[in-house]
Amino acid sequence: MKRLINRMYLLLCVLLCIGFILSGCGNQQSTEEPEIVLAAARDLAPGNKDPYYSSVILKTWESLVGISDDGKIKPMLAESWESNESKTEWIFHLKKGVKFHDGSDFNAEAVLANFYRITHMGYKPSTFYGYQVSRIYPGLIKYEADDAYTVHLYFEKPVPMLIYRMAGWGSCMFSPSSFDKESGDFIDIAKGTGPFKIVERKADNYTVLERFDEYYGEKAKAKRIRVRVITSPEARYSALKSEEIFGVLDLGGVTPIMAEDLMRDGRFQVNSAKSTISHYLSVNGTRYPFNGERMRMALNLVIDREQIVRHYFRGYGTPTRDFLNSTNPFSKVYPPEKNLEEAKKLVDEVLQGKRQKIVFLIPQYGAARYPYKVISEFIQAELKVLGLDTEIVLMDGMTARKAMAMGNYDLSIGTRGLGNLDPTSLLYEFFDTKGPTNKASSFGYSNPQIDADFEKLVGTYNIEDRAQIYTDILNQLVEHPAVVPLFEDQNLAVSNKKLSGYDAVVYGITLDKVSWVGEGDVK
Repeated sequence: MKRLINRMYLLLCVLLCIGFILSGCGNQQSTEEPEIVLAAARDLAPGNKDPYYSSVILKTWESLVGISDDGKIKPMLAESWESNESKTEWIFHLKKGVKFHDGSDFNAEAVLANFYRITHMGYKPSTFYGYQVSRIYPGLIKYEADDAYTVHLYFEKPVPMLIYRMAGWGSCMFSPSSFDKESGDFIDIAKGTGPFKIVERKADNYTVLERFDEYYGEKAKAKRIRVRVITSPEARYSALKSEEIFGVLDLGGVTPIMAEDLMRDGRFQVNSAKSTISHYLSVNGTRYPFNGERMRMALNLVIDREQIVRHYFRGYGTPTRDFLNSTNPFSKVYPPEKNLEEAKKLVDEVLQGKRQKIVFLIPQYGAARYPYKVISEFIQAELKVLGLDTEIVLMDGMTARKAMAMGNYDLSIGTRGLGNLDPTSLLYEFFDTKGPTNKASSFGYSNPQIDADFEKLVGTYNIEDRAQIYTDILNQLVEHPAVVPLFEDQNLAVSNKKLSGYDAVVYGITLDKVSWVGEGDVK
Protein backbone atom coordinates (compact mmCIF):
# COMPACT_ATOMS: atom_id res chain seq x y z
CA MET A 1 0.00 0.00 0.00
CA LYS A 2 2.84 2.33 0.96
CA ARG A 3 4.60 1.55 -2.37
CA LEU A 4 1.39 2.44 -4.25
CA ILE A 5 1.09 5.76 -2.45
CA ASN A 6 4.74 6.57 -3.25
CA ARG A 7 4.15 5.81 -6.92
CA MET A 8 1.03 7.98 -7.00
CA TYR A 9 2.97 10.78 -5.31
CA LEU A 10 5.77 10.46 -7.86
CA LEU A 11 3.26 10.51 -10.74
CA LEU A 12 1.61 13.63 -9.30
CA CYS A 13 4.99 15.37 -9.12
CA VAL A 14 5.72 14.48 -12.72
CA LEU A 15 2.35 15.81 -13.83
CA LEU A 16 2.87 19.03 -11.88
CA CYS A 17 6.30 19.49 -13.50
CA ILE A 18 4.84 18.97 -16.96
CA GLY A 19 2.06 21.43 -16.19
CA PHE A 20 4.59 23.96 -14.94
CA ILE A 21 6.69 23.57 -18.11
CA LEU A 22 3.66 23.90 -20.37
CA SER A 23 2.45 26.88 -18.36
CA GLY A 24 5.87 28.48 -18.71
CA CYS A 25 5.84 27.93 -22.47
CA GLY A 26 2.41 29.47 -22.66
CA ASN A 27 3.52 32.46 -20.68
CA GLN A 28 6.58 32.83 -22.88
CA GLN A 29 4.38 32.77 -26.00
CA SER A 30 1.98 35.34 -24.57
CA THR A 31 4.83 37.78 -23.96
CA GLU A 32 5.78 37.81 -27.64
CA GLU A 33 4.93 41.05 -29.40
CA PRO A 34 1.52 40.62 -31.09
CA GLU A 35 1.15 41.32 -34.80
CA ILE A 36 -0.01 44.82 -35.74
CA VAL A 37 -2.90 44.71 -38.20
CA LEU A 38 -3.49 47.68 -40.53
CA ALA A 39 -5.58 48.11 -43.68
CA ALA A 40 -5.43 49.79 -47.08
CA ALA A 41 -8.02 50.36 -49.80
CA ARG A 42 -5.96 48.49 -52.41
CA ASP A 43 -3.35 45.78 -52.59
CA LEU A 44 -0.07 47.49 -51.70
CA ALA A 45 1.90 44.47 -52.90
CA PRO A 46 0.52 43.65 -56.38
CA GLY A 47 3.26 41.07 -56.86
CA ASN A 48 5.53 39.57 -59.48
CA LYS A 49 4.42 41.49 -62.59
CA ASP A 50 4.50 44.92 -60.96
CA PRO A 51 7.81 46.75 -61.59
CA TYR A 52 8.13 47.52 -57.84
CA TYR A 53 6.36 44.42 -56.47
CA SER A 54 5.07 46.58 -53.60
CA SER A 55 4.40 50.21 -52.79
CA VAL A 56 7.13 52.38 -51.33
CA ILE A 57 4.70 52.91 -48.43
CA LEU A 58 5.56 49.44 -47.09
CA LYS A 59 9.25 50.34 -46.79
CA THR A 60 10.49 47.04 -48.21
CA TRP A 61 12.65 48.54 -50.96
CA GLU A 62 14.75 51.67 -51.26
CA SER A 63 16.07 53.91 -54.03
CA LEU A 64 19.46 55.24 -55.00
CA VAL A 65 17.96 58.72 -54.59
CA GLY A 66 15.23 59.05 -51.98
CA ILE A 67 12.50 61.48 -51.01
CA SER A 68 12.37 62.66 -47.41
CA ASP A 69 9.24 62.55 -45.28
CA ASP A 70 8.63 66.20 -46.16
CA GLY A 71 9.10 65.66 -49.90
CA LYS A 72 12.71 66.76 -50.46
CA ILE A 73 15.48 64.95 -52.36
CA LYS A 74 17.80 62.99 -50.08
CA PRO A 75 20.66 60.51 -50.52
CA MET A 76 19.56 56.95 -49.83
CA LEU A 77 21.40 53.95 -51.28
CA ALA A 78 23.60 56.44 -53.11
CA GLU A 79 25.45 58.55 -50.55
CA SER A 80 26.40 61.24 -53.08
CA TRP A 81 26.59 61.98 -56.78
CA GLU A 82 28.09 64.37 -59.28
CA SER A 83 27.98 65.03 -63.01
CA ASN A 84 30.20 66.48 -65.69
CA GLU A 85 29.51 70.05 -66.79
CA SER A 86 27.40 69.00 -69.78
CA LYS A 87 25.22 66.65 -67.64
CA THR A 88 25.89 63.71 -69.98
CA GLU A 89 27.75 61.68 -67.34
CA TRP A 90 26.61 61.02 -63.79
CA ILE A 91 28.59 59.24 -61.07
CA PHE A 92 26.95 57.70 -57.99
CA HIS A 93 28.85 56.75 -54.83
CA LEU A 94 27.05 53.90 -53.09
CA LYS A 95 26.43 53.32 -49.40
CA LYS A 96 28.54 50.50 -47.97
CA GLY A 97 27.49 47.81 -45.51
CA VAL A 98 23.99 47.39 -46.96
CA LYS A 99 22.36 43.96 -47.30
CA PHE A 100 19.40 42.82 -49.36
CA HIS A 101 16.74 40.74 -47.62
CA ASP A 102 18.24 37.55 -49.05
CA GLY A 103 21.57 38.34 -47.36
CA SER A 104 23.42 39.37 -50.52
CA ASP A 105 25.45 42.58 -50.65
CA PHE A 106 24.26 45.83 -52.14
CA ASN A 107 27.11 47.07 -54.33
CA ALA A 108 27.90 48.31 -57.83
CA GLU A 109 27.42 44.83 -59.30
CA ALA A 110 23.88 44.70 -57.92
CA VAL A 111 23.11 48.19 -59.25
CA LEU A 112 24.31 47.22 -62.73
CA ALA A 113 22.04 44.16 -62.63
CA ASN A 114 19.11 46.44 -61.77
CA PHE A 115 19.99 48.70 -64.69
CA TYR A 116 20.13 45.68 -66.99
CA ARG A 117 16.65 44.75 -65.78
CA ILE A 118 15.05 48.16 -66.37
CA THR A 119 16.71 48.62 -69.78
CA HIS A 120 15.50 45.23 -71.05
CA MET A 121 12.04 44.77 -69.53
CA GLY A 122 10.24 47.39 -71.65
CA TYR A 123 7.27 49.30 -70.31
CA LYS A 124 5.87 47.83 -67.09
CA PRO A 125 2.39 48.92 -66.02
CA SER A 126 1.72 49.39 -62.32
CA THR A 127 -1.11 50.28 -59.97
CA PHE A 128 1.31 52.94 -58.68
CA TYR A 129 3.39 54.49 -61.49
CA GLY A 130 4.10 52.66 -64.74
CA TYR A 131 7.84 52.20 -65.36
CA GLN A 132 9.60 53.00 -68.61
CA VAL A 133 13.34 53.49 -68.57
CA SER A 134 13.28 56.28 -71.17
CA ARG A 135 11.15 58.44 -68.87
CA ILE A 136 13.68 58.30 -66.05
CA TYR A 137 16.94 57.81 -67.96
CA PRO A 138 16.39 59.32 -71.42
CA GLY A 139 19.14 58.51 -73.88
CA LEU A 140 21.03 56.19 -71.51
CA ILE A 141 23.96 54.80 -73.53
CA LYS A 142 25.71 52.62 -70.99
CA TYR A 143 26.21 51.98 -67.29
CA GLU A 144 29.36 50.64 -65.69
CA ALA A 145 31.17 50.31 -62.38
CA ASP A 146 34.20 52.49 -61.71
CA ASP A 147 34.85 50.35 -58.62
CA ALA A 148 32.90 48.11 -56.21
CA TYR A 149 30.87 51.04 -54.85
CA THR A 150 30.82 53.56 -57.71
CA VAL A 151 28.44 53.49 -60.68
CA HIS A 152 28.87 55.59 -63.83
CA LEU A 153 25.98 56.45 -66.20
CA TYR A 154 26.51 57.80 -69.72
CA PHE A 155 23.85 59.61 -71.79
CA GLU A 156 23.52 60.65 -75.44
CA LYS A 157 22.33 64.12 -74.47
CA PRO A 158 22.40 66.22 -71.31
CA VAL A 159 20.01 65.07 -68.56
CA PRO A 160 19.99 68.00 -66.13
CA MET A 161 16.93 66.73 -64.22
CA LEU A 162 18.24 63.20 -63.65
CA ILE A 163 18.31 63.37 -59.85
CA TYR A 164 14.76 64.76 -59.74
CA ARG A 165 13.66 61.89 -62.02
CA MET A 166 15.39 59.20 -59.98
CA ALA A 167 14.01 60.36 -56.64
CA GLY A 168 11.68 57.77 -55.14
CA TRP A 169 10.17 55.32 -57.60
CA GLY A 170 12.66 56.02 -60.40
CA SER A 171 15.73 54.33 -58.88
CA CYS A 172 14.34 51.42 -56.84
CA MET A 173 16.84 48.62 -56.14
CA PHE A 174 16.25 44.87 -55.66
CA SER A 175 18.43 41.84 -55.12
CA PRO A 176 19.38 40.43 -58.56
CA SER A 177 18.43 36.96 -57.32
CA SER A 178 14.79 38.00 -56.91
CA PHE A 179 14.02 38.99 -60.52
CA ASP A 180 14.32 37.69 -64.06
CA LYS A 181 16.72 40.13 -65.70
CA GLU A 182 15.18 39.84 -69.17
CA SER A 183 11.43 40.07 -68.42
CA GLY A 184 11.87 42.15 -65.29
CA ASP A 185 9.31 39.99 -63.48
CA PHE A 186 10.05 38.94 -59.93
CA ILE A 187 10.79 35.25 -59.47
CA ASP A 188 9.38 35.16 -55.96
CA ILE A 189 8.86 37.79 -53.28
CA ALA A 190 10.98 40.83 -54.15
CA LYS A 191 14.04 41.30 -51.94
CA GLY A 192 14.86 44.93 -51.24
CA THR A 193 17.02 46.65 -48.63
CA GLY A 194 14.27 48.31 -46.58
CA PRO A 195 13.60 48.07 -42.84
CA PHE A 196 10.79 45.57 -43.55
CA LYS A 197 10.75 42.41 -45.63
CA ILE A 198 7.69 40.70 -47.06
CA VAL A 199 7.27 37.19 -45.63
CA GLU A 200 3.76 36.33 -46.77
CA ARG A 201 1.27 37.65 -49.27
CA LYS A 202 -2.15 36.73 -50.59
CA ALA A 203 -3.18 38.79 -53.61
CA ASP A 204 -5.95 41.30 -52.91
CA ASN A 205 -6.18 40.01 -49.36
CA TYR A 206 -3.16 40.79 -47.18
CA THR A 207 0.61 41.31 -46.99
CA VAL A 208 2.68 40.37 -43.96
CA LEU A 209 5.83 42.35 -43.15
CA GLU A 210 8.60 41.43 -40.73
CA ARG A 211 11.35 43.61 -39.36
CA PHE A 212 14.62 43.15 -41.28
CA ASP A 213 17.09 42.76 -38.42
CA GLU A 214 20.12 43.18 -40.72
CA TYR A 215 18.96 46.66 -41.81
CA TYR A 216 21.90 49.07 -41.97
CA GLY A 217 20.03 52.00 -40.44
CA GLU A 218 17.65 52.44 -37.53
CA LYS A 219 15.67 49.22 -37.17
CA ALA A 220 11.88 49.16 -37.57
CA LYS A 221 10.08 49.32 -34.22
CA ALA A 222 7.45 46.66 -34.95
CA LYS A 223 8.44 43.03 -35.35
CA ARG A 224 5.49 42.06 -37.57
CA ILE A 225 2.80 44.03 -39.43
CA ARG A 226 -0.08 42.65 -41.45
CA VAL A 227 -1.65 44.99 -44.03
CA ARG A 228 -5.11 43.83 -45.04
CA VAL A 229 -6.93 44.89 -48.21
CA ILE A 230 -10.34 46.35 -47.33
CA THR A 231 -11.75 48.14 -50.37
CA SER A 232 -14.80 49.78 -48.74
CA PRO A 233 -14.22 52.91 -46.61
CA GLU A 234 -17.25 51.96 -44.50
CA ALA A 235 -15.74 48.52 -43.87
CA ARG A 236 -12.38 50.05 -42.92
CA TYR A 237 -14.17 52.41 -40.53
CA SER A 238 -16.08 49.53 -38.92
CA ALA A 239 -12.91 47.43 -38.64
CA LEU A 240 -11.20 50.31 -36.81
CA LYS A 241 -14.13 50.69 -34.42
CA SER A 242 -14.19 46.95 -33.65
CA GLU A 243 -10.38 46.82 -33.36
CA GLU A 244 -10.03 44.23 -36.13
CA ILE A 245 -7.46 46.69 -37.47
CA PHE A 246 -5.51 49.39 -35.66
CA GLY A 247 -4.73 51.84 -38.43
CA VAL A 248 -5.28 52.71 -42.09
CA LEU A 249 -2.72 53.84 -44.65
CA ASP A 250 -2.51 54.78 -48.33
CA LEU A 251 -4.78 57.08 -50.32
CA GLY A 252 -8.21 57.78 -48.84
CA GLY A 253 -7.77 55.37 -45.93
CA VAL A 254 -10.87 56.81 -44.32
CA THR A 255 -12.83 59.84 -45.39
CA PRO A 256 -12.24 63.08 -43.47
CA ILE A 257 -15.78 62.87 -42.08
CA MET A 258 -15.04 59.39 -40.72
CA ALA A 259 -11.73 60.61 -39.30
CA GLU A 260 -13.55 63.40 -37.51
CA ASP A 261 -15.98 60.89 -36.00
CA LEU A 262 -13.15 58.60 -34.90
CA MET A 263 -11.50 61.53 -33.12
CA ARG A 264 -14.68 62.00 -31.08
CA ASP A 265 -14.53 58.32 -30.08
CA GLY A 266 -11.49 59.00 -27.92
CA ARG A 267 -9.71 55.73 -28.77
CA PHE A 268 -8.18 57.08 -31.99
CA GLN A 269 -5.63 59.63 -33.11
CA VAL A 270 -5.47 61.53 -36.39
CA ASN A 271 -2.64 63.58 -37.83
CA SER A 272 -1.99 64.85 -41.33
CA ALA A 273 0.74 65.98 -43.70
CA LYS A 274 0.93 67.57 -47.12
CA SER A 275 0.25 65.02 -49.82
CA THR A 276 1.57 64.58 -53.36
CA ILE A 277 -2.03 63.92 -54.47
CA SER A 278 -4.06 66.61 -56.26
CA HIS A 279 -7.75 66.41 -57.23
CA TYR A 280 -8.87 67.92 -60.51
CA LEU A 281 -11.57 67.84 -63.17
CA SER A 282 -10.74 66.42 -66.59
CA VAL A 283 -12.53 68.37 -69.33
CA ASN A 284 -13.42 67.03 -72.77
CA GLY A 285 -12.15 69.77 -75.04
CA THR A 286 -12.95 67.87 -78.23
CA ARG A 287 -16.70 68.48 -78.22
CA TYR A 288 -19.24 71.17 -77.44
CA PRO A 289 -19.58 72.95 -75.04
CA PHE A 290 -16.03 72.71 -73.58
CA ASN A 291 -14.17 72.79 -76.89
CA GLY A 292 -13.88 76.54 -76.40
CA GLU A 293 -11.65 78.24 -73.83
CA ARG A 294 -14.42 80.44 -72.43
CA MET A 295 -16.32 77.47 -71.00
CA ARG A 296 -13.20 76.08 -69.31
CA MET A 297 -12.47 79.52 -67.87
CA ALA A 298 -16.04 79.65 -66.57
CA LEU A 299 -15.57 76.29 -64.81
CA ASN A 300 -12.49 77.66 -63.07
CA LEU A 301 -14.48 80.66 -61.85
CA VAL A 302 -17.72 79.00 -60.74
CA ILE A 303 -16.53 76.08 -58.59
CA ASP A 304 -16.21 76.95 -54.91
CA ARG A 305 -13.10 74.98 -54.01
CA GLU A 306 -13.00 76.30 -50.45
CA GLN A 307 -16.49 74.97 -49.79
CA ILE A 308 -15.53 71.55 -51.14
CA VAL A 309 -12.48 71.35 -48.87
CA ARG A 310 -14.31 72.72 -45.84
CA HIS A 311 -17.46 70.58 -46.04
CA TYR A 312 -16.43 67.34 -47.74
CA PHE A 313 -12.81 67.11 -46.61
CA ARG A 314 -13.27 68.78 -43.23
CA GLY A 315 -10.47 71.22 -43.97
CA TYR A 316 -7.93 68.50 -44.82
CA GLY A 317 -6.88 70.01 -48.14
CA THR A 318 -5.64 73.16 -49.87
CA PRO A 319 -7.84 74.79 -52.56
CA THR A 320 -5.78 75.69 -55.62
CA ARG A 321 -5.82 76.54 -59.30
CA ASP A 322 -2.33 75.08 -59.76
CA PHE A 323 -2.17 71.70 -61.50
CA LEU A 324 1.35 70.99 -60.20
CA ASN A 325 1.20 69.86 -56.58
CA SER A 326 3.02 72.17 -54.16
CA THR A 327 5.20 69.32 -52.83
CA ASN A 328 7.03 69.63 -56.15
CA PRO A 329 9.97 72.07 -55.89
CA PHE A 330 8.93 73.77 -59.17
CA SER A 331 5.29 74.45 -58.29
CA LYS A 332 3.71 77.87 -57.91
CA VAL A 333 0.87 78.95 -55.64
CA TYR A 334 -2.32 80.10 -57.37
CA PRO A 335 -5.04 80.84 -54.80
CA PRO A 336 -8.61 79.95 -55.83
CA GLU A 337 -10.81 82.59 -57.38
CA LYS A 338 -14.61 82.51 -57.51
CA ASN A 339 -16.50 84.96 -59.68
CA LEU A 340 -20.02 83.81 -60.51
CA GLU A 341 -20.94 86.89 -62.55
CA GLU A 342 -17.90 86.59 -64.79
CA ALA A 343 -18.55 82.85 -65.19
CA LYS A 344 -22.16 83.51 -66.24
CA LYS A 345 -21.00 86.09 -68.74
CA LEU A 346 -18.50 83.68 -70.34
CA VAL A 347 -21.07 80.86 -70.52
CA ASP A 348 -23.76 83.08 -72.01
CA GLU A 349 -21.37 84.04 -74.81
CA VAL A 350 -21.26 80.32 -75.72
CA LEU A 351 -24.73 78.98 -74.87
CA GLN A 352 -26.62 82.13 -75.92
CA GLY A 353 -29.22 81.64 -73.18
CA LYS A 354 -29.85 77.95 -74.00
CA ARG A 355 -29.42 75.06 -71.59
CA GLN A 356 -26.92 72.29 -72.28
CA LYS A 357 -26.78 68.69 -71.01
CA ILE A 358 -23.36 67.39 -69.95
CA VAL A 359 -22.06 64.02 -68.68
CA PHE A 360 -20.01 63.90 -65.47
CA LEU A 361 -18.06 60.63 -65.05
CA ILE A 362 -17.00 59.30 -61.64
CA PRO A 363 -14.56 56.35 -61.78
CA GLN A 364 -15.44 53.77 -59.13
CA TYR A 365 -11.87 53.52 -57.84
CA GLY A 366 -12.02 57.21 -56.94
CA ALA A 367 -15.49 56.96 -55.38
CA ALA A 368 -14.22 54.11 -53.18
CA ARG A 369 -11.53 56.36 -51.67
CA TYR A 370 -13.03 59.83 -51.68
CA PRO A 371 -16.46 61.48 -51.25
CA TYR A 372 -16.67 62.04 -55.00
CA LYS A 373 -20.41 61.38 -55.24
CA VAL A 374 -21.39 64.24 -52.93
CA ILE A 375 -18.71 66.49 -54.44
CA SER A 376 -20.05 65.83 -57.94
CA GLU A 377 -23.57 66.64 -56.71
CA PHE A 378 -22.26 69.90 -55.25
CA ILE A 379 -20.61 70.78 -58.58
CA GLN A 380 -23.80 69.70 -60.38
CA ALA A 381 -25.74 72.33 -58.41
CA GLU A 382 -23.13 75.02 -59.16
CA LEU A 383 -23.22 74.27 -62.89
CA LYS A 384 -27.02 74.37 -62.97
CA VAL A 385 -27.00 78.14 -62.44
CA LEU A 386 -24.82 78.43 -65.56
CA GLY A 387 -27.37 76.58 -67.69
CA LEU A 388 -25.55 73.24 -67.58
CA ASP A 389 -27.70 70.23 -66.69
CA THR A 390 -25.35 67.55 -65.41
CA GLU A 391 -25.90 63.79 -65.56
CA ILE A 392 -23.65 62.02 -63.05
CA VAL A 393 -22.50 58.57 -64.19
CA LEU A 394 -20.55 56.10 -62.02
CA MET A 395 -18.30 53.76 -64.06
CA ASP A 396 -15.63 51.18 -63.30
CA GLY A 397 -12.13 52.46 -63.98
CA MET A 398 -11.50 50.66 -67.27
CA THR A 399 -14.85 51.65 -68.75
CA ALA A 400 -14.34 55.26 -67.66
CA ARG A 401 -10.90 55.40 -69.33
CA LYS A 402 -12.35 54.01 -72.56
CA ALA A 403 -15.20 56.54 -72.49
CA MET A 404 -12.73 59.38 -71.97
CA ALA A 405 -10.46 58.17 -74.78
CA MET A 406 -13.47 58.04 -77.14
CA GLY A 407 -14.62 61.50 -76.03
CA ASN A 408 -17.88 60.16 -74.57
CA TYR A 409 -17.96 62.44 -71.55
CA ASP A 410 -17.77 66.11 -70.62
CA LEU A 411 -16.29 66.19 -67.11
CA SER A 412 -14.60 63.63 -64.88
CA ILE A 413 -13.10 63.85 -61.42
CA GLY A 414 -9.87 62.18 -60.40
CA THR A 415 -6.46 62.46 -58.77
CA ARG A 416 -2.90 62.79 -59.89
CA GLY A 417 0.20 62.09 -57.83
CA LEU A 418 3.90 62.70 -58.39
CA GLY A 419 5.99 59.73 -59.47
CA ASN A 420 9.16 61.80 -58.98
CA LEU A 421 10.21 65.42 -58.51
CA ASP A 422 10.79 66.32 -62.17
CA PRO A 423 7.61 68.00 -63.52
CA THR A 424 8.68 67.77 -67.18
CA SER A 425 7.05 64.46 -68.12
CA LEU A 426 3.86 65.12 -66.17
CA LEU A 427 3.29 68.53 -67.72
CA TYR A 428 4.24 67.30 -71.19
CA GLU A 429 1.89 64.30 -71.05
CA PHE A 430 -1.05 66.46 -70.05
CA PHE A 431 -0.56 69.73 -71.89
CA ASP A 432 1.69 69.41 -74.94
CA THR A 433 -0.35 69.12 -78.14
CA LYS A 434 1.17 65.66 -78.67
CA GLY A 435 0.95 64.65 -75.00
CA PRO A 436 -0.35 61.08 -74.47
CA THR A 437 -2.68 61.97 -71.58
CA ASN A 438 -3.94 64.99 -73.52
CA LYS A 439 -5.00 62.60 -76.28
CA ALA A 440 -6.09 59.66 -74.10
CA SER A 441 -8.41 61.89 -72.05
CA SER A 442 -9.73 63.89 -75.05
CA PHE A 443 -8.54 67.20 -73.63
CA GLY A 444 -8.04 68.46 -77.18
CA TYR A 445 -5.64 71.02 -75.72
CA SER A 446 -3.26 72.94 -77.98
CA ASN A 447 -1.32 75.92 -76.69
CA PRO A 448 1.50 77.13 -79.01
CA GLN A 449 3.25 78.93 -76.15
CA ILE A 450 3.35 75.76 -74.01
CA ASP A 451 4.53 73.68 -76.99
CA ALA A 452 7.33 76.22 -77.52
CA ASP A 453 8.25 76.03 -73.82
CA PHE A 454 8.65 72.26 -74.03
CA GLU A 455 10.91 72.72 -77.05
CA LYS A 456 12.92 75.25 -75.06
CA LEU A 457 13.35 72.81 -72.16
CA VAL A 458 15.17 70.35 -74.44
CA GLY A 459 18.18 72.67 -74.70
CA THR A 460 18.03 74.22 -71.22
CA TYR A 461 20.40 72.64 -68.69
CA ASN A 462 20.59 75.24 -65.94
CA ILE A 463 18.09 74.41 -63.18
CA GLU A 464 17.17 78.06 -62.49
CA ASP A 465 16.45 78.64 -66.19
CA ARG A 466 14.33 75.49 -66.31
CA ALA A 467 12.41 76.65 -63.23
CA GLN A 468 11.44 79.83 -65.08
CA ILE A 469 10.15 77.82 -68.04
CA TYR A 470 8.04 75.66 -65.71
CA THR A 471 6.61 78.84 -64.21
CA ASP A 472 5.75 80.12 -67.69
CA ILE A 473 3.91 76.86 -68.43
CA LEU A 474 1.97 77.02 -65.16
CA ASN A 475 1.04 80.67 -65.81
CA GLN A 476 -0.29 79.69 -69.23
CA LEU A 477 -2.41 76.94 -67.69
CA VAL A 478 -4.05 79.42 -65.34
CA GLU A 479 -4.75 81.92 -68.11
CA HIS A 480 -5.71 79.28 -70.69
CA PRO A 481 -6.95 76.24 -68.71
CA ALA A 482 -7.04 72.70 -70.04
CA VAL A 483 -8.24 70.97 -66.86
CA VAL A 484 -9.73 72.35 -63.65
CA PRO A 485 -7.53 71.88 -60.56
CA LEU A 486 -9.65 71.65 -57.41
CA PHE A 487 -7.46 71.14 -54.35
CA GLU A 488 -4.42 69.40 -52.95
CA ASP A 489 -5.14 66.50 -50.63
CA GLN A 490 -3.70 66.00 -47.18
CA ASN A 491 -2.46 62.60 -46.15
CA LEU A 492 -4.42 61.42 -43.09
CA ALA A 493 -2.84 59.00 -40.63
CA VAL A 494 -5.62 57.42 -38.56
CA SER A 495 -4.75 54.89 -35.88
CA ASN A 496 -5.77 53.42 -32.56
CA LYS A 497 -4.07 55.04 -29.56
CA LYS A 498 -2.68 51.61 -28.69
CA LEU A 499 -0.11 52.37 -31.42
CA SER A 500 2.67 54.95 -31.23
CA GLY A 501 4.83 56.47 -33.96
CA TYR A 502 1.94 56.47 -36.44
CA ASP A 503 2.48 59.76 -38.30
CA ALA A 504 1.55 60.99 -41.77
CA VAL A 505 4.22 61.91 -44.32
CA VAL A 506 3.82 63.20 -47.88
CA TYR A 507 3.30 59.63 -49.11
CA GLY A 508 2.16 57.04 -46.60
CA ILE A 509 3.05 56.93 -42.91
CA THR A 510 6.14 56.47 -40.74
CA LEU A 511 5.64 52.70 -40.85
CA ASP A 512 9.11 51.89 -39.52
CA LYS A 513 8.38 53.99 -36.41
CA VAL A 514 5.06 52.29 -35.60
CA SER A 515 4.82 50.04 -32.55
CA TRP A 516 2.48 49.05 -29.78
CA VAL A 517 2.55 51.60 -26.98
CA GLY A 518 5.33 50.47 -24.65
CA GLU A 519 6.85 48.14 -27.28
CA GLY A 520 9.02 50.70 -29.08
CA ASP A 521 12.42 49.16 -28.36
CA VAL A 522 13.74 46.63 -30.87
CA LYS A 523 14.24 43.24 -29.22
